[in-house]
Amino acid sequence: MTNYEIEEITKIFKALSDPTRFKIFLLLNDRVSCVNALVNFLQISQPAVSQHLKILREAGLVKIEKKGYWVHYSSDKEKIEKFLKDFPATLKLKGVRNMGKKINKKECKYPERLKGKTEECTPEQIEKCHGDISIQKHPCVSKKK
Repeated sequence: MTNYEIEEITKIFKALSDPTRFKIFLLLNDRVSCVNALVNFLQISQPAVSQHLKILREAGLVKIEKKGYWVHYSSDKEKIEKFLKDFPATLKLKGVRNMGKKINKKECKYPERLKGKTEECTPEQIEKCHGDISIQKHPCVSKKK
């Protein structure tokens, strides 16, 4: 799994982690709406709704359709269906499973850079120790037994 794929998945979860954005997402999943309709329904400011919509759009969860002077928002059902279909398989990928493996200190190039016990080393610490490399090919990840 590439860093880009991880960032895209994380972006979706971050976008939906805010209660107001999640509420907007649910509304747009049910019907097409303009910003003013969302403002009236949610009883929050127009700039706040616009900011939430921007985050949802950047995560690919919401799409826009211009009709004259009006901009209508709806959920991107195709992307959502693809994400829901692919996500269980994503969890089974070797690169994701290997992230949780213990690290063997004697295989680490720079053990002095690790914090605490080697088995508690995070992917960020591995990256700091060895640079931007694939977790799958990382020399600190213990070998399968």
